[in-house]
Amino acid sequence: MAEQKKENSFRSTLNLPKTDFSIRANANQKEPDILQHWENQNIFERASDKNRTKSTFILHDGPPYANGHLHLGHALTYILKDIVCKSKRMLGYHAPLVPGWDCHGLPIELKVTAEHDIENKKDSIDPIVFKKYCRDYAKRWIEIQKKELKELGKFADYEHAYRTMDPAYESKILEAFASFVEGGYIEHKGKTVPWCASCQTVLASAEIEYNERKDPSIYVCFTLDSDVAREVFPIVFEKDPAINVSLLVWTTTPWTIPLNRAVVLNPETEYALIQSKEEGQAIVVARNLADSVCAALGIEKVELACADAQVFQGKKVLHPLHDDFYVPVLLDDSVLTSEGTAVLHTAPGCGPEDYQLGLKYGLEIYSPLDGAGRYTNEIKPAALEGMTVPDGQIWVLKTLTERGKLAHKGSIRHSYPHCWRCHNGLIFRATKQWFCDLKKNSLTRRALDAIEGVTFVPEWGKNRLYSFVENRSEWCISRQRQWGVPIPALLCEKCEAPFLEADFVRRVAARVAKNGIEYWDSITPDKMVSEGLLDQSFACPSCANADLTTFKQEKDILDVWFDSGVSSYAVLAQKNNQGLGIPADLYFEGSDQHRGWFQSALLCGVVLYNHAPMRAIATHGFIVDEQKRKMSKSVGNVVAPQDVVDRYSRDILRLWVASSDFSGDIVISEKLLQNVAEMYRKIRNTCRFLLSNLYDFDIAKNATRFENLYALDQYAMVKLYDLSQKVQEAYDEYNYTSVVHLLNNFCTNDLSALYLDIVKDRLYVEHAQSKQRRGAQTVIFHTVDVLTKLMAPILSFLAEEVSDYYQSGKGDSIHLQDFAYIRDIWEDGSNNDPTIPLHTQTQNTFTLSHPIFMRSSWEILEILRDNVLKAIEGKREQGLIKHSLESSVRIFIEPDSHEANMLSYFEKTLADYETLNGLLKDWCIVSQVERPESKEGLEQTGVDWLKVAVEHAQGVKCPRCWKWSTESDQQELCPRCSVIVEAR
Repeated sequence: MAEQKKENSFRSTLNLPKTDFSIRANANQKEPDILQHWENQNIFERASDKNRTKSTFILHDGPPYANGHLHLGHALTYILKDIVCKSKRMLGYHAPLVPGWDCHGLPIELKVTAEHDIENKKDSIDPIVFKKYCRDYAKRWIEIQKKELKELGKFADYEHAYRTMDPAYESKILEAFASFVEGGYIEHKGKTVPWCASCQTVLASAEIEYNERKDPSIYVCFTLDSDVAREVFPIVFEKDPAINVSLLVWTTTPWTIPLNRAVVLNPETEYALIQSKEEGQAIVVARNLADSVCAALGIEKVELACADAQVFQGKKVLHPLHDDFYVPVLLDDSVLTSEGTAVLHTAPGCGPEDYQLGLKYGLEIYSPLDGAGRYTNEIKPAALEGMTVPDGQIWVLKTLTERGKLAHKGSIRHSYPHCWRCHNGLIFRATKQWFCDLKKNSLTRRALDAIEGVTFVPEWGKNRLYSFVENRSEWCISRQRQWGVPIPALLCEKCEAPFLEADFVRRVAARVAKNGIEYWDSITPDKMVSEGLLDQSFACPSCANADLTTFKQEKDILDVWFDSGVSSYAVLAQKNNQGLGIPADLYFEGSDQHRGWFQSALLCGVVLYNHAPMRAIATHGFIVDEQKRKMSKSVGNVVAPQDVVDRYSRDILRLWVASSDFSGDIVISEKLLQNVAEMYRKIRNTCRFLLSNLYDFDIAKNATRFENLYALDQYAMVKLYDLSQKVQEAYDEYNYTSVVHLLNNFCTNDLSALYLDIVKDRLYVEHAQSKQRRGAQTVIFHTVDVLTKLMAPILSFLAEEVSDYYQSGKGDSIHLQDFAYIRDIWEDGSNNDPTIPLHTQTQNTFTLSHPIFMRSSWEILEILRDNVLKAIEGKREQGLIKHSLESSVRIFIEPDSHEANMLSYFEKTLADYETLNGLLKDWCIVSQVERPESKEGLEQTGVDWLKVAVEHAQGVKCPRCWKWSTESDQQELCPRCSVIVEAR
């Protein structure tokens, strides 16, 4: 107690830390205040104007869909993009960020249809009114999402945000489309396409996802006419004249059987006639598959005969759902002989491969299905009319059974195409659509060549995008919806030929720029001449029909991927004084955009500019839980960004994003968030300690020149320089996990566990105006300045708060400042060759302040310190000492060692006011250091050149600085403290 009292009596003579910077983060209160400050000062938009006269870095912000609240995937994407632009600005670039919103398309249509209860009156509602509903809906969600993006701390030029539904943007879509038309890329043709009956529209390949599902696996009999069968298998008929022979088809889509128009065999395959389980019945299958087919049917294999496929050429088989409808037997190499029966059921109206076969052999493209996936009145048997595909499937199975045509029914789990919006299984139906021919003008090849000039982060993104583009031959760009940019084409009712011409599209685009896409709904073909859209001499290019009243307007809209694909043209290419241009330096989105936006943007860029619209593409993975499951409402593992903000803070959400390796899937869990929160707390506490020791320091008045700093302070400044260089390099390479690791390690190890722990004595004990204290404060000021600016792109709120405390008379937000400049003071005045190994140099061949020499010397001192501290810890465990300041350390360095020579030279670099022993006392935080000439009685350390001995310090403990001294005054103050107290 007496000792405690004595220490307290000198408390007022110490320079103890003090600051108004709160010990608790109080993020729920402070972050909204900072957001409001940014809003009041227009910082969100002003950041995009920073460094306008300098080199430009353009990140083209991909548009989120204007529907619903932002989810955690959005937060991940937009925080990453915000970190990119903030760091680029602080690196000295002009980095404008113009946000955008994707507004057209099916999801908004469905929401509007439900909100206004217009499902049953869709055909009668005025399309202009419907589009107004859609616009209002999108506007509402854009404002909500804009607020949510700002809440995340995303800085962008929101005042000039682009929206794909703005008339100016819609007209640019049409202008770009006109270029496609002019280049001959666009064609109108019938084709079997993937169709979502739920969304009632065609899908492009980029919109299809493959999921496993269970389907029927059935074997169906297509019966040969008895005369034909007798001709093919004469010997069998001699034994059993009444035998019934069928080609056995295997399919997993029973609903397509009514649409069958042929059966196809492999021309090079031998087919076997197998005894069926029904007496008097025989089935034809590929001979090499007979064993597996019999196993599936549960019958013993009895081979009655075999024949080459060629004998079936030109024959016909009876359709299993009809009594008098026969379909041809064809031979084609496309038939696989590795599965099923190698007897292919072909329905050209409901399968892409079947469609190609249909064209090849002149089959009827029969597709009696409407947009909702119901059989139309053209279907035969007529009993199917009005049924949906699932209901029709049940009917077909029942009818095949009743007719004795179903040889076997099982089930199979397999990968099947689904709609990526509603996640329902697709059907295929034949319709007329608009396509972009990717083979035209070698577009695919040129796009692949353009990929070679793009940098990918991570690198595997290149192969992913390459594979998507390489495997495409066309792009279906039409959709059967209302809310979107119309395809400005006319359809002649006399010959059904389309009219699509580039200048016509451009004239429509000019009107859309003023009136929006509603213009197309307000005009009819017979008024297009008077409107200046068509010439007086207009006639159908196919049949010369000049009667405009016999033309229909195309009602299909452009694929929304075309909308966003031309965003570089609609946004970056427009010279609107926002500092934008083409190509963008970076596109940064989730990895699903390799099949979406990256692909459409690339194809559009090659058509419009003959090069990619971006220099680099960065992608991140999907968010998963700790069990590596994707976020799903059904699983119950969805985490909303607001949940993280409410429970932790916006900065902790941002720090989680930055600390995650985005090259793969990104894990979020409670434990991980707690770890991130602890990291945030350490960084914040470090900043608070730094600030608390600057309360009486003015950098303009009290700073110490770098060359006059103590050796330890110079060492700290060089470590700070190293941190600054490494972090800026990591930012430049989008390596944010490295940034986080470097900052956390610096705060935890270089500062808290080393420099700050050592200089507490100088900060607290030395005279307030002393050279020792002012030197340490100089380092601390530069440290907090460098550290705060380096963390600003990630910990944007904390950086703003910290900078308010150390920047005297702070004018602008820290986000309008650059990274702090810090020089490597050891580099000054050195002309030595750094490639020469240090141990080969003599004292005369290098300057003592040579960077390699200085760094090597401090590396030796770091090793020395680690070993001394281990020895002290051993004495603490033995109960000899409680605190390192109670230690007296004897240090012996082998005199002939490289380390001894280095430290000898190092000692000569110290200023007159420093000694190596004095430095070592501070360095190891001990009271006494001795360097004996003999190693007698010393203990070996972990390195062969160093031996130490730790004993309890001699003398008495100074009640003011806690160091032990053999000299003291009447108050037991050490000589240093005695002088300081007396001076006060």
